[in-house]
Order: sequence, then structure tokens, then C-alpha cells
Amino acid sequence: MIERCPRGHRSGGEERYFRSDIEGLRAVAVLLVVLDHAALGVPGGFVGVDVFFVISGFLITRQLQRERARTGRISLPRFYARRARRIIPAAALVVVVTTLASCIWLSPLRLQVIAREGIWAILSVINLVFAREATDYFHAGGAPSPFLHFWSLAVEEQVYLVWPVLIAVAVAAPVRLRALVRLRALARRRAADETGRAHPRTADRALLLVFLAVAASSFTLNVIVTGRSAPWAYFGGHTRIWEPAVGAVVAICGQGRGRPRPVLASLLTWVGLAGILTAALLLDGGVPYPGVAASLPVLATACVIAGGGAAATHGAGLVLDRAPLRLLGRLSYCWYLWHWPLLQIWAQAGDRPLSTAQRSAAAVASLLLAALTSRLVERPARSRPVLVRRPLLGLGFGASCVAAAGTTSILAAALVTVPAATVAAPARPLGSPAVAPTAAAESVLRAALVRLSAESGFDGVTAGPLTSLLRRALRVDRLPSDLTPTLDGARDDHQANRCLAMFAQTAPTGCVVGDPSGSRTVVLFGDSHASQWSAPLDAVGAQRHWRVVLFAKADCPPAPYPDYFEDALGRTYTECDTWRAAVLRKIVQLRPNLVVVGSQARAQVAGQGPAAMTGLMRDLRATGAGVAFLRDTPFPGFNVLDCLARHPSKISACAVSIAASRLTSAAREIDNRGARDGGALLIDPTGWLCTADGCPLVVGNTLVYRDWSHLSDTYARLLAPYLGPALAAALHSAPTLASARHVGDHIRPVEHESVR
Repeated sequence: MIERCPRGHRSGGEERYFRSDIEGLRAVAVLLVVLDHAALGVPGGFVGVDVFFVISGFLITRQLQRERARTGRISLPRFYARRARRIIPAAALVVVVTTLASCIWLSPLRLQVIAREGIWAILSVINLVFAREATDYFHAGGAPSPFLHFWSLAVEEQVYLVWPVLIAVAVAAPVRLRALVRLRALARRRAADETGRAHPRTADRALLLVFLAVAASSFTLNVIVTGRSAPWAYFGGHTRIWEPAVGAVVAICGQGRGRPRPVLASLLTWVGLAGILTAALLLDGGVPYPGVAASLPVLATACVIAGGGAAATHGAGLVLDRAPLRLLGRLSYCWYLWHWPLLQIWAQAGDRPLSTAQRSAAAVASLLLAALTSRLVERPARSRPVLVRRPLLGLGFGASCVAAAGTTSILAAALVTVPAATVAAPARPLGSPAVAPTAAAESVLRAALVRLSAESGFDGVTAGPLTSLLRRALRVDRLPSDLTPTLDGARDDHQANRCLAMFAQTAPTGCVVGDPSGSRTVVLFGDSHASQWSAPLDAVGAQRHWRVVLFAKADCPPAPYPDYFEDALGRTYTECDTWRAAVLRKIVQLRPNLVVVGSQARAQVAGQGPAAMTGLMRDLRATGAGVAFLRDTPFPGFNVLDCLARHPSKISACAVSIAASRLTSAAREIDNRGARDGGALLIDPTGWLCTADGCPLVVGNTLVYRDWSHLSDTYARLLAPYLGPALAAALHSAPTLASARHVGDHIRPVEHESVR
């Protein structure tokens, strides 16, 4: 990950060529990263990556400066060949082994994704993929990629693609500028030697100004983007280039006469090392990062490097120069490459988090793999004389490694077999709808609403029309061959959610489904757990001639919770508040007959109590509309598709128990109580999804869920005959209810009703 310091020393007061303290500093950086990823007591160990970035910027800038001073120019082929020999062979080996290990131990469905990520990783663009996916609501929330750590390598390679060009242009600029103002003679005397090279001091000043400008602009961009979208700030090269630029500034300043005295330099190294460790211990995932917080480890690293380069005699080199740390520093790149795939594949293969002992064992095992890789791959590829002497051959060697790793990933994706991956068959109906009710039956239905308990607490799954079917589904072990949607297509089975507003959107679209010219207007309002009912509402609206207007936004609770934090953005979700206020104004204008509210039960806002939900329900009822609240659906909490793909002959092992489904969670109870106290009619879909024994993932030939928490559109649409009567009853009865009621399992599907 980091360019190695060249061997050799300079005498006198000049900066040393070989920096053994930087080897030790690399060891500190990789230890922090590994301990953080292995959850071994260093919550902010991710700052080790920032330390790497600064070291890298320092070493590579100094290396290019020496080449320019020695030869009068910077050879781009030689530079890129060095990078290729240094970075690509070990990275390609890790990509190949990780892909093959995923073939053996992970779900075939996961392998398809991992193989694609392996290609992006070896092509050094995976940081952009992760930045996009982290803010893609439909594809977020899965198991971490075993190639996630490659994002930092991708950032480095993107940065160093332009780094030597930037230096060459900055060095040439003084000469060109003087030529433009017709002061060629003076420029030659003051800024160029006989070969036309810029004078070292002039060139260094130009370089310093360039890298200061890069650092300042990138840091500003980093702070701005962190406040808007933390994933893009974290993974983006444009928001990270300031860190190696700080290292470049230290390298340039180290060539002058302004280096600190040894005593001050020693103090500087200790302060810097303390700053790095402080950042690693105090920062955690709750701090918006990188943002301003990243300045602590970056500037601290700059202090260690600057002080260590000024011949500090009693500085942090007393610790960093020790042989064990220097050995770890030499292995840091390979250890960084191996530790994360080992941790992730082990955990995902076992379907459970690793214990402390297992995480520690994985860290040690990855270090052993790093030692072997360094000895057999990294060092030979970097120092092979024929590759060193012939840059084009070195570039070709790197390209062949990329091709080998990419080919392995492509073959793995092409050859993997996903269970039940044939063309999806039509979904089997869940039951035969009953005949249209008589007037007396309709009267009984309305009376049942009034008699039902108003208690919002979970009192178990009662028997309903789908109970026997769900019980049979729990006993089925083999994945049906006519599964719909197929496992490899289920992630995209959310077309009815096409109107779901994404994170950045603040203006409600108000998509209309059902019967656009219907005489009754029904509004669906909430987050993605409300939007998952779009498909059955579309079907119900078309059948009953309701105009259904959809207002739903990704991870945006319908109730107004102050300072609601959005994990995907890494900040307060201000767009949610703006969007919600606009939707409420739209609802007032629409004057709907019924508003259906749905929401995921969120533990992070449970401590605020039911008041926000109660207030929302009262505001909606004040518009004159009836209000129905759809209780939250069971929450599997794991990737359903991966589990089924790994256990196609024992799918009952993937079924969700009632205890694990969050049906009894305090957050769900608070939402239900708030809706009830606000005068809403509660509709409970639990009996359409679970029995008292658990919640199946496949019913008939239909997948119930498409990810870790959302219903598939296909299964949700099958529930239209059960949802329709409940909503019709709410539409007819809600305005007359003095208090909220609870309806769900007792309502049987009907083909027609007089309540429209």
C-alpha cells in the first residue's frame, strides 16, 4: 500500500534517505486498522488508513524529487512500472484467492457479487462502486464485501495516476512563466541551469504552492461532502487527496533549511504519535468522517514524519525504530491485503459473528499469509532486475497480473450455479377468495372493528385465513424449482417501489396508481416499509376504483423525530424533514378519504416515546381523512437470499422465529401505541406472514422477502385480497371511530365489497 523507503543515508544535517522510523510508523498504522476490523478494542483504528495516505504522499513525492534532481526529468513509464511491480502482484493474488475461497465457502448468490467486486478491485475503481452502493437504498445493508478494504488502494492509484504529472507541470511552470514575460535571460540565470532545469529552490517553491492549493481545496471539499454524503466523502479520491498532499508538503519542506532543531523535532514526533493514538482511541463510527476529524491523524502523522526527518535524537524513533515494528512495517501492505478477506469469509461462512478468539486467530493467520506473500510475491516482483531495468516489461507484468485476477473473477461469476435460477414461474395464489358478502356479513365486519381490542401490544400471532398455508410452508425443506422471483432476480423485485424517494430528494412526487380516475382517494405515506405495500394497493385500487397516491421516502420515518440520524449519509437526515413537511401540505390539498401510514419500527428513536406518532395521526385526522396504520412487518435481520442460496435443501433452517423477528420489540410497541393514541385504525399483517411457530421465507412458490427486511413485490401483491377488505373497512369506519381499533387476521379475502 505504501512505497518502500529506499536504503541508504545522507550525512550531515540533510534528511536521511532511508527512514526506519517510517517503517515503524507503517506498523502502527496497519496495527490500528487490523485491531479495528477485528473488533479488538480500537474503535477508531480506521485512522490508520489516513496515516498510510500521508506516508505515501511523503515518500512518493520525495522519490520523484530525487529523480528530477538526478536526471533532470521524471520518467512516467518508470514511475508507473514501479507502482505496478509494488502494488499489483500481491493484490492480484489476494483477489484470486479470495474469489476462490468465496466459491468454496460462501453463498453462490454472494459469489456473483463478490466476483464483480473483485474485477473492480483489481481495476482500482472499487471505491466509486462502494460510494454509490452505500447510498443505494435498495442494495445497501448486505454483508460486507471481502474486497471492501481495496477502496484505499483504489484511491491511491487514482491519486498517483496524476501525481508525477502534477509535479512535472509545477516544476516547469516557473520557466514557462518567465518566457511569457520575455525575461528569458534572467530566467535562465536564476531558475535554470545549462540543461534547462528549474533551479531547485524555484521548483520547490512552485511545488509547495501547488500541493498547498491541492490540500486546501480537497480538505474544503472533504468537509462539505462529509456534511452531505459521508460515503462519497469517505471513499472518494477527491476528498482524500489532501492527505497525501500534506505528506508532499512535508517532503518539500524537508529539503530546505527550515527544519526544526533536534529537541523540537523530538518533541514533535512524540506529539504526533500521541495524536495518532488519541484519534484511534477516541474516534468511532459515530463521528462524521473524514470531515474535520480526519485532520487530527493526518497532521499528527505529518508531525512524526517531519520531526523524524530532522535528526531527532530522543524522539518517537526510540519506539518506531525497534525491530519488531520495522518487521511489521515491511509486512504492512500484505497484512492489510489479507486480514479483511479472512475475517469476512470466516464470519460469513459460519453465518454468525466471530468470537474474540476467532477474530484474534484470523488476525494472526493473515499475518502469516502476509509474510509468505511478501517473501514469495511482493519482494521478488519489486526487485527483479529485468523488470527494474525495463519499465515497459514491468508495466506488462502488472497488466498480466490484472488480467489473471480479472479472468478468475469473470469465470467464477460465469460458472457459479444459483439454485432455482430458472425463469420465474407465475406465483401460486395464497387462497381462494370468498364470495362477495351480503349486507348482513358486511354489518358483522364493521361491528368486528369496534369489538376488537385497542391494545397495541404484541399478543402473539392469532389464527387466520393463511395460518394453515404458512404452517405447511414452515415444514417445507426444498427450494421450489419454480421459485418466483428467482434468487438472482429477487433484489430487483421492487418495481412497485419505483416512486420511493431516495435520500437526496426533498420534493414529493405523488405517484398515482390504482384507478387514477377513481372517485375515492387513498394516500400511502411513510418509508420503505410503507412503500412495500405499493403493489397490493395498486391492485386493490384498480379493483375498487380508488385513486391511490404514493408518498414514500427511503429510511424516512413518517413521524417527525428531531435530529434523526441517517446511517447511509452519516449525518442528520434533513432531507427527510423537508420532504415530510411538503407531503403533509400535499395531503391537505388532496383531501383524501383515507391515509394509510406505514413505518419501520426504529430502535434509535424508541427512546423518544410515542408522542411524535400520536401527533402525526392527529394531524392527518384533522384533514378529515380516515387514518389507518399498518403495523410493521417481521424483520428477518439477515440476507434472506443468501441463506436460501446456501441451504436450498433445508430452507426451513432459514425461517425467522417470532423472538428474532422484532415483532415484540419496544420500538414496534411504541409506534403502535402512538398510532392508537392518535386515533388511527391499526392493521396487523403479521397473520399473513407468520404463525405462532415462526415466519417462513418461501410460501408456495413465492419468495416472501427480497432482502433483510422488505417484502418482495410478488408476495405483497398476493396479499391484495387480504389487505383490500381491511382498508375498505378502515375507509368506511375510521371517520366514525372514537378511538383506534386493530384489524387484520380475522378479515378474510373477498372478491367484491359494497364499501368502495
